[in-house]
Amino acid sequence: MMRNLAILALLGPVLALAGCGENTGWNPNYSAMHNGSPYAEYLQAREVALHGKGPVPKVIPIALPAQAPTAAQIAGTAAKPRAQAAAPAPAAAAPPAGAPAATQAATPSLVRYAQQETQAPGTRKYQRSGSSESAAARACRSYASADVAQSAFLAAGGPVIDPRGLDPDGDGFVCGWDPRPLRQSGL
Repeated sequence: MMRNLAILALLGPVLALAGCGENTGWNPNYSAMHNGSPYAEYLQAREVALHGKGPVPKVIPIALPAQAPTAAQIAGTAAKPRAQAAAPAPAAAAPPAGAPAATQAATPSLVRYAQQETQAPGTRKYQRSGSSESAAARACRSYASADVAQSAFLAAGGPVIDPRGLDPDGDGFVCGWDPRPLRQSGL
């Protein structure tokens, strides 16, 4: 009995404080309950519906970016003004002059990752167990390119975890993907 009271005395204040901060924190959607946004209106309507006092909202509003940046914008080259939007767009943005071939297809997330990871390819940084070079080579063949494989690796939780066994050496780089050209590109 005394042990239960001691546990309650320790956990009670923590639980009370945790209850005070419900629906706040890192996710801006949860802190938007009363900010007048379309998502706030949805949250309020949902709460009313959950209590059985109103209809269930039919749509969850989500704000998406109007237009993703082009490769030229990311590289910092001049972009054409929007007034010429009626003209047909080129099939692909031209890479910046002097950019290495590896940077031409790299996504912003790969560029960012290459710049944040400072180890050389082949240098073990992450703990791995249970995968082999031959299994990784077989898995790598299912990707169109090393960039695609590296992006998939990062999307699956890499480099901290390697659920597909693509990084047996633990360097954080898979299927022959080399970050060095992206580090030197200045993108």
